[in-house]
Amino acid sequence: MIITNTLLFLISFATIPATAQSNQKPLLASSNHNKMADYDEDTTPSSPSRRTPVLDPTDNSTIIGHHYPGFDYTGERICPLQTLDIWFPVGAAQEAPWLVYIHGGAWRDPAIDSSSFNASATKILSTLFQQPLEQRKKKLGGIASINYRLSPYPNHPTNPSDDPTDDSRRAKHPDHIADVLTALDHLHKFYLMQSYVLVGHSCGATLALQACMDPVRWKDLEESVSIGYRGVYEVAKPKTVVGLNGLYDLAGFINNPPKGYERLREAYREFVTGAFGSDEKVWREACPASAERWLGQWKLGHWQGKRKVVLVQSLEDSLVPVEQTEGMAAYLEKENEQLDEDNKIEVAVLMEKKGGDHDEIWQRGDRLGEILVAVLDWEI
Repeated sequence: MIITNTLLFLISFATIPATAQSNQKPLLASSNHNKMADYDEDTTPSSPSRRTPVLDPTDNSTIIGHHYPGFDYTGERICPLQTLDIWFPVGAAQEAPWLVYIHGGAWRDPAIDSSSFNASATKILSTLFQQPLEQRKKKLGGIASINYRLSPYPNHPTNPSDDPTDDSRRAKHPDHIADVLTALDHLHKFYLMQSYVLVGHSCGATLALQACMDPVRWKDLEESVSIGYRGVYEVAKPKTVVGLNGLYDLAGFINNPPKGYERLREAYREFVTGAFGSDEKVWREACPASAERWLGQWKLGHWQGKRKVVLVQSLEDSLVPVEQTEGMAAYLEKENEQLDEDNKIEVAVLMEKKGGDHDEIWQRGDRLGEILVAVLDWEI
């Protein structure tokens, strides 16, 4: 299902999907009751917040899922930004794939967090709810949206990072990817998440592809991971990655911004330095379109299937140029040439002619939901 006003390019290859196994029982299970009259507002053992029903947009009496905000994924409750939002579809099967979302915001914007996936999650749950129960049970086990520690933003207009004791606003690479891996580790251990689709917007797309790399690439990762979650080195990798208006080659943009985007050079330099430091070599090693030979590190488990990257780019984006997505696609195609046929990656590129500005894809939610349902259905 490719929606009108979208251009699609496909490069097809094959591989093996990720698995994660755990003997621990999940902390909660979704309810099969789907009417507000049956709703029970009980809590779960791992969160002080009550679950809230997700209602069918066309019928406010029908529950299509349950939303649990603010799960601490470190087990320590130290940092307010090391949390997850989780949604369970009504009737979800434990073994079904998950969708995991990583928000953008240039690694530093406190106004963009895990709640930015609310509209898209509702669209996904609503679309799947229209399918027969036995069919949708196999499609989606759960949805998670990850918060992570942010880099300094001292000149933010409404919420500057001016507290020197606030560790949640002083992050520097590899802190961000350490948090993402810790959250994935938590989902594997406590919710028995097995195969999953990892989705990222803007810098979240960078983080999503970094999660496919060997974690030993990240110097000082050990010091960035919370006590008790050292298992991030063994976290199963995603089966599919979806990048939305992604940042894939920061050094390339800063050194040679495309025509029409020159005005953003110094703004990019500021947030990149805040997130990664001033060493351009570190930028190149961290970014998926400039890091060397990482595709072969995207190892999956014993289940059969394909690895896939879906790159989505709005042609109306005023902050991230289309060249970032084109460069990422070219990188993947070139790296695929170095792999044998059984290990090549399938790549899909969607150029959205009327995709709106940079953040509109998640602000609206509907189109992003459509894309992700199509990914779950293997129609993209």
